[in-house]
Amino acid sequence: PGTRGKQWYQRRVRGENMYPGLSEPPVTNPDTIAAINPKSKIIFNMRDPISRMKSAYQFFCSFGVYNCDKPVTPEKFHNLCSEAVEMFNECLKTNTLRGCTYSTKYHQLATHLYASIYHIYLKDFMKVFPREQLYFLNLEEHIADSVASARRLCDFLEIPRFPDGVLEGFLERHKVRNQLSDEKRIPYIMDETIEMLEEFFKPHLRELVDLLGDEKWYWKRPH
Repeated sequence: PGTRGKQWYQRRVRGENMYPGLSEPPVTNPDTIAAINPKSKIIFNMRDPISRMKSAYQFFCSFGVYNCDKPVTPEKFHNLCSEAVEMFNECLKTNTLRGCTYSTKYHQLATHLYASIYHIYLKDFMKVFPREQLYFLNLEEHIADSVASARRLCDFLEIPRFPDGVLEGFLERHKVRNQLSDEKRIPYIMDETIEMLEEFFKPHLRELVDLLGDEKWYWKRPH
């Protein structure tokens, strides 16, 4: 229905009112994809969770997706992050980690906090897809060398690599540029915000590293 709002779709996609009486969704996106096409190849694009939180705050506030108190500031960002962490920790008192990660409670930054607990979602995909059909892309590595990253993606997808020079030109023409003006950015993240988020994500990054077997998924954060 064209009149449905963003939050309605979020609730439907993430399971609200679809599994009454259950604290966790028994069926998620990987189950559906595997049932439709078990030979699918899945690419996961993962970013440093704290950088992701900052980017989401700036972008969605600036473009009116979130009902933010403007202008954006480090202090307001800290308060929203605190609320998101508190909401998640409150959920853990009566629910499982997986149940809280798939939680449908809406908060302006909570969805990005939940979505950055990557290992929960990856495990659901790994239950139904063999490892060789899954590709884990580190966004920071991709940005640092997009040409090499794109070639690895071609190899994973089993398609021919682009000829030398063609790929470079294509990536340059389609490069995503952050269009936010300076007044729509926060100049820094407060130290206490970083400490709070690092403490929150610490066990989840450890789980991710154990799952994928590579310490790059710590993003150089404390662990």
